[in-house]
Amino acid sequence: MRFRILGPLEVFDGTHWRGISAAKPRTLLATLLVQRDVPVPTGRLGAELWGEREPKAAANLIQQYVMRLRRELGDRQGRLLVTRPPGYQMVLADEDDLDAAAFARLGDSGRVALAAGDAERAAGLLAEALALWRGPALVDVPTGPMVEAEAARLAEQRLDVLQARVEADLACGRHAALVPELRQSVREHPLREGLWGQLMLALYRSGRQAEALDAYREVHRLLADELSIEPSAPLCDLQLRMLRGDPRLGLPATEAEAEAEGQDQGEREGEGEAEGEGDARARSKSRRRPRPESRPSVEASRAGQPSAAPRQLPAAVAGFAGRRAELRLLDKLPADASAGPGPAVCVIAGTAGAGKTSLALHWAHRAEPHFPDGQLYVNLHGFAPATGPMSPGEAIRGFLEALSVPPERIPDAPEARAALLRTETAGRRLLFVLDNAADAAQVRPLLPGSAGCAVVVTSRGQLTGLAVTDGAVLLSLDVLPREEARELLAARLGADRVAAEPEPVTELIDLCARLPLALAVTAARAVGRPGFALSAVVAELRDVRGRLEALDAGEGVSSVRTVFSWSYRRLDTATARVFRLLGLHPGRDVAAPAVAALAGLSVREAAAALTALARVHLIAEHRPGRYSFHDLLRAYATDLTAAEDTEAARTAALHRLLDHCLHSARAARRHLAPARGEVPLPPPVTGSVPHDPEGYEEAMAWFEAEHAVLLAVADAAGPAGFDGHAWQLPLAMADFLHLSGRWHDWVSTQRTAIVAARQQGDRAGTALCHCESGRAAIRMRRYEEAHRELLRALELQRGLGDLTAQADTLRTLAWSYEQQGDYRAALQRVKQVLELQRAVGNLAGQAGALNNIGWCHTHLGDHEEALARCREALRLHLDGGSPLGAAYTWETLGFIHHSMGQYAEAVDSYRQCRDGFRRFGNRYGEADALHHLGGSLRMTGDQEAARDAWHAALAILDELEHPDADVVRELLLTTAG
Repeated sequence: MRFRILGPLEVFDGTHWRGISAAKPRTLLATLLVQRDVPVPTGRLGAELWGEREPKAAANLIQQYVMRLRRELGDRQGRLLVTRPPGYQMVLADEDDLDAAAFARLGDSGRVALAAGDAERAAGLLAEALALWRGPALVDVPTGPMVEAEAARLAEQRLDVLQARVEADLACGRHAALVPELRQSVREHPLREGLWGQLMLALYRSGRQAEALDAYREVHRLLADELSIEPSAPLCDLQLRMLRGDPRLGLPATEAEAEAEGQDQGEREGEGEAEGEGDARARSKSRRRPRPESRPSVEASRAGQPSAAPRQLPAAVAGFAGRRAELRLLDKLPADASAGPGPAVCVIAGTAGAGKTSLALHWAHRAEPHFPDGQLYVNLHGFAPATGPMSPGEAIRGFLEALSVPPERIPDAPEARAALLRTETAGRRLLFVLDNAADAAQVRPLLPGSAGCAVVVTSRGQLTGLAVTDGAVLLSLDVLPREEARELLAARLGADRVAAEPEPVTELIDLCARLPLALAVTAARAVGRPGFALSAVVAELRDVRGRLEALDAGEGVSSVRTVFSWSYRRLDTATARVFRLLGLHPGRDVAAPAVAALAGLSVREAAAALTALARVHLIAEHRPGRYSFHDLLRAYATDLTAAEDTEAARTAALHRLLDHCLHSARAARRHLAPARGEVPLPPPVTGSVPHDPEGYEEAMAWFEAEHAVLLAVADAAGPAGFDGHAWQLPLAMADFLHLSGRWHDWVSTQRTAIVAARQQGDRAGTALCHCESGRAAIRMRRYEEAHRELLRALELQRGLGDLTAQADTLRTLAWSYEQQGDYRAALQRVKQVLELQRAVGNLAGQAGALNNIGWCHTHLGDHEEALARCREALRLHLDGGSPLGAAYTWETLGFIHHSMGQYAEAVDSYRQCRDGFRRFGNRYGEADALHHLGGSLRMTGDQEAARDAWHAALAILDELEHPDADVVRELLLTTAG
């Protein structure tokens, strides 16, 4: 079997060349062909086929495409398209069975012949190589990252071979015949200076010196207009030699002449390059990267519509003033980003309170038009004593999610995440604001890899390492000049009020040490008391001389602590207590219900306290209803609660918060997986009121808003002495992490949970955590790890005599076998589940086991037995009042009937399934039922009803932003008309 990719993808079946009609199998085949030297993992194939919206059933779909390809290729035994863990590989009988491999071989042979001086043979080999091209490589393949990269690489190789062939033809004296071809080539590749040089030489040798010099002027003008650069040294040298009438240009340079040129190079510096050498250098120079403006965006080159550009910048600080010199320096970044080989990086360094973040955000907002592909922002918490710096991997994950990369596509390894970030940002014009960085090592993995992007970093450290290795511009931010400090106060207080009291204003500026943060906080206090003279504010500052000495020093946490104290001491007792206790909250942000639990207040009281704190800038409402700390404010609050609240009060506050998180997560989980068993919990402590979502969608929304906080709380619970919460909270989060694709978090939280459960000495809890860890490993396709975890769980549960828990673990083990396609092993396990559920008298558990047994039987081809078991399951579900379980069973029945060719019965089953999920509020379940309903309706011949079902499914999946939408969308496209 032979393949061609230098043009449309085609297969030679022994008689004629033909294409692959369906887009997905064509993309799959192209990916395997361009990566033929190694197996391609299933995960990478998924990324290539669906990009950022990989469907939930990607692995199963890939299996179907592989089977379809094998049928089309006559490879039913899988000897050509080989299953080779962790994915698939194309194994070609001969290297020349792929035209791209033959092209590379001929090109290499031609270059060897040219280097050996055999120009005629070289020209023939290189022309044969070029004749293999039928158009742009892989032109009919919807491009994913690997196919796109290979097509670009092959295009570059083709140009290199073309230039080598022209070089060989020039050496053979075919000057005049080359001119039309070279004129066409420079029109198609105007920035390829080597081709321009060859055109000039062909014209010159054809006796057309004036046209050759015109060609030089044309490329000179083009490079100046497009790239703002001069032609390369070899091209300039060629022009000079033509102007001087260098006799060596008239004929190809011989070996002796090249040697002579080398000997007298000192006399003719820059003039004596042999033709081949000059062209080689020109080829090297010609690969300069064009400005980002001239390159298409990454999204525009991919199939489908581009996602919305991220706009993550927090609001710019109101009343910003001054920093004119620094803003002029920052204004150079967009041009530097376009002209340089990589991103333009600027580090804004300075003491705490110098206004680094204010400056960065003020400039970033006004620079937005220069970065149309979006702005990304992260607070790296580099100097947070309570939480510690954010890891680069966590920051990258946030950026990738903002760039619409599905959570399940984000790698676990930090290096792989950084590489994916560079891939996703290549070719885009993005602005990164990396706030509060700890050091260069924290920042470096976050830098994009290509030109067009700019990065602004703020840090209390200088980060000189970024200047050394990444060409960063270092901007040191000092206190404000006196006039700019006055402008800041005028912007905050009003010019009239500042002008009315010039002497107090001057003293206030001095007392604040011209520190922007101190000036801003002081101005906020003055704004809140419009009837007070500014001289009264100054008098208050004089009364805290000991603390003002620290402020005058202008550095360290101590300086800003003094500034914060001015606002803190104006709070009422209840609000001040809330501010202190916020220092105990381990999450990056917080909402009123959690604050209510922390402080033992009602939600309304907590919301009022948060509003009061935000008003005096002690916290910030960074999203509606969600509040966050600056790292230094968090440290200040932590110090305050340690000094002013007893240890017992702090422990009680943390206990209330942990109970709130655990019981709220448990309540939300019940809506996601109501059939799952639960560990009994004691009621929440007094003052901790859990949030109880209503229905599936509200539960998912609550988890989406709180999951980052819950992860932080789970991590903090064990070290704080709350081991029970440290393993129970990860269990309560597990179904959300599963459903939302946050599988890496699912794995890591269960590892933490196992340690905490062991630490507490809870064997039943430890077993549950091992079982959940096994579930997470199955989703990550780590089947050996999953089996180890599940067998540990079973061992503990058998020792405890817990039959219900054993049934749950065996059901999970069956799922593992099912995911691997081993339905016989899965059937054996679910039969054991049924025996255990009967032993404990659990009707819902028996029904679920019967449904699973039916699912296994139908995949093993025993459809009648499958129907009998599922009908029995359905009866138990209906008798036991379990509508959700019945919906899942109707889904299995639909699959069985469809597999038996009983399409009318399948339609009825899928409709029952759809109605059940709809009543329960499970939107994804309803969409999945509609998807399969459409397939069965299509088989009955009712195309219109099938398309109606798919349109309904697509509407829900698009609303949920679920990757399965692409599968349904493709069905609609392929059945159009």
